[in-house]
Amino acid sequence: MNASSETSPGRYVLGFLGSLVCTLAAYWLVAAHPVAHGTGLAALVALALVQLFIQLALFLHLGERGNKLNQLALALTLVIVGIVVVGSLWIMYNLNARMMPTPTRMLQYTQSQDSM
Repeated sequence: MNASSETSPGRYVLGFLGSLVCTLAAYWLVAAHPVAHGTGLAALVALALVQLFIQLALFLHLGERGNKLNQLALALTLVIVGIVVVGSLWIMYNLNARMMPTPTRMLQYTQSQDSM
């Protein structure tokens, strides 16, 4: 690993410009067109992934040799984020299933309120 390649200002400028282009493109996409679903949403996700890879490669130097600790930290972070996201979705789904009344219960409730 060359020390001068890690501290090269050109890499940081390139990373900054790439991230700026991705951010402005995403802003333009949302400001110019309503993005609810379909190709607009796919384009936003693609821009987010491009910006993620730009930052991982040019700022965190994850593509270089000898960065095993950084790669391990990234893998652990992704596992933790995955657990949090999947766990949150699981909890919300179960709460929705347990808390939302069924149509039969809703009818029984409205009939009991009418008889009062």
